[in-house]
Amino acid sequence: MSDTTDGARDPLRGIDAGSAPGEGRAAAPPGEAPDAGPPPGGAPPPTRRTVLGLAGPMTLAEVVDLLVVVGVVALMGRMGDEALYVRSLYMPIGFLFIAVFTAFEIANQVSAAVSRGRGRPQDVLAMAFSLLRIWAVVAVVLFGSLVLAGPVFADVLDVAPESQADFRSFLFWMSLAELSHIAPVLCASSLRGYGHARAAAAVTLCDAAVHFGIVAVLGLGAGMGVLSVPLAGVLSSVVGVTIGLVCLRRTGLWVPRTPRPWQPSAFSQLGRVGVPVAGTHVVLFGANMGLLWVLSPFGPDVVSGYSTAATLQGLIIMPGIMFGSATAIIMNQQMGAGRFDVLGRTLRSGLELVLGIYLVVALAVWFGGDLLAGLMTPSPEIAAQTANYLHIVALTYLLQGLVLASLTILEQTGAGPLAVTLNVIYYAAVIWVGVLVTAAFQQPEAVYRVVAVSNLLGVSVLIVVIVFIRRLRRSGSPLMASGSPG
Repeated sequence: MSDTTDGARDPLRGIDAGSAPGEGRAAAPPGEAPDAGPPPGGAPPPTRRTVLGLAGPMTLAEVVDLLVVVGVVALMGRMGDEALYVRSLYMPIGFLFIAVFTAFEIANQVSAAVSRGRGRPQDVLAMAFSLLRIWAVVAVVLFGSLVLAGPVFADVLDVAPESQADFRSFLFWMSLAELSHIAPVLCASSLRGYGHARAAAAVTLCDAAVHFGIVAVLGLGAGMGVLSVPLAGVLSSVVGVTIGLVCLRRTGLWVPRTPRPWQPSAFSQLGRVGVPVAGTHVVLFGANMGLLWVLSPFGPDVVSGYSTAATLQGLIIMPGIMFGSATAIIMNQQMGAGRFDVLGRTLRSGLELVLGIYLVVALAVWFGGDLLAGLMTPSPEIAAQTANYLHIVALTYLLQGLVLASLTILEQTGAGPLAVTLNVIYYAAVIWVGVLVTAAFQQPEAVYRVVAVSNLLGVSVLIVVIVFIRRLRRSGSPLMASGSPG
């Protein structure tokens, strides 16, 4: 499969991962709408190179962001046991915010990608501002609900009486601080969806670095303690949105004094793309809790070992998700340009890259499981359990990477409910069979083998995504809303 392209006939010329808006077509005279570009019907773009150009910066940014989260938890551990305890209690609520942010982020990213394919950069911030208006309403409801439910959360989580005041205070300030993060999220997703992956990565990385630095300086250095975390959240969001606006201005996506009309499709975009993606995060959280419940009879070392492996697995699965997202961005650009005939090639290019990456990842984890476990925890008992899990499931990462990429593509090209359904079936089966084998064999290894076999069977998702993309090619129209058609 060749990745060469005839630039003169390529309808997506100028919209590869690094080009600026309008590149590859004549600029419109002042006061006139920009040219939407040449009509569809040319050769396909260099998809493998483009996917790699998008996915590389995206993966780097997400991995570093995840490492910063781990680093902040480590810093709080050095503030004292009480600080770490309060932060741990907040974690389930943190997952709720992540789910909501992801809904807005992916809905905006998909819209930006389709707008790029249509040659309508003016629609990008129009959609982002429309989603921001919706967020303003969601934020008030979410914040008010969490604050009012603070005492209920304290009871449900069985917070120690002496820690309840600290927990409710941390919940109030963290919930307030989390609301500000939507601005850099929308900036980064606008840039990423339009193809400016490096600029989007700069927004994410600077946001994360400032957050970590403020917690380190004020939380530890100045003795501010746990309240440095929400303050860091607000200040890092200010830095992130500032850098985001600068990048949007430099790439031409933000032109001052340009009208940004309300996009009626914002609600449907959230419903069709954002809500199912958020649902997937909720399913993943519930599945992780379910596996911990299945393993709990085997004692704290096994539970801690699995939790440590799951933390490491969060890094391992990131490339599959990011490469799937990059592939979906390219496909949405192509659909926006009317190039449904090249969707199959783009899918194949993205999955080939994922397969190559996870061949290396699977072998590295299989051979290096003991080393990775030792780096994650100083406890020999917990490290042994972590390595045990990694050795059993490591080689199945080769196929799990393909499954994760396929599910991400489904989520971001209009089949979000299908992706959520597949995730529910997968994890429900893992937990149900895990309960059965636990009763039969009384060994945690039996549960790990269930996970490994499920990863192998999960490759059937590839058939689903292939059938779905063929359906898109036949339909000749995107299955998601994406703003004004121009």
